Amino acid sequence: MRLCSPSNGWLAYDPAGDFTPPAAPTTQKGRERRAQILDAAAEAFAVQGYRNVSLASIAPVVGITAQGVMHYFPTKTDLLLGVLERRKERDTVHFTSMLRELGITLPDLLIEVMRHNVEDEPGLATLDAVIGAESVDPAHPTHGWYAARNERLRRDLAVGVEQSKAAGEMRADLDASAIAAQILAMLDGLILQWALGPGSLDVVAAMREYVRTLRAPD
Repeated sequence: MRLCSPSNGWLAYDPAGDFTPPAAPTTQKGRERRAQILDAAAEAFAVQGYRNVSLASIAPVVGITAQGVMHYFPTKTDLLLGVLERRKERDTVHFTSMLRELGITLPDLLIEVMRHNVEDEPGLATLDAVIGAESVDPAHPTHGWYAARNERLRRDLAVGVEQSKAAGEMRADLDASAIAAQILAMLDGLILQWALGPGSLDVVAAMREYVRTLRAPD
């Protein structure tokens, strides 16, 4: 996900970023089949991790052959990156609409991001925790994807923090770059803790308490 302001790009999806997916199907049936494959793959990767999933194991879930899966995603890496890219697009559409249509502030958006992850899309949140942890290995196929994602998020969150400070939403004394790194660590770290022990930690409340420390005084 790339963040920019509603007026100049903050929180706008950058389709030319990390990965060029295989060409999208041109027919409605093809698009529906591709979506079914991505749904099945997201669940499998979240439960089993990257190394324990194969194209052949996804095929029967969707009711097609392994060759059929390969028609849409030639390799397992294409499939995994397709899952990650689709989540990135969906999240960007969802959160951009909240910024533009509801006028939500960045501090409140951070709380909504956490709520959305664990309540609306728990499977994808688990997937992000599992694959994100695996990606620290330089040999992992998503290492570059996550490294680029983190760099962009830190940079663009810093822009958002500066704008939020100027709008009187966040404390004026905050170091935008440092806070951007903290925000990203909170988002990823809380999801990892939640994935390791579902129900043992109210991550939305934890994010709300963290955000309280960033808000400008009334």
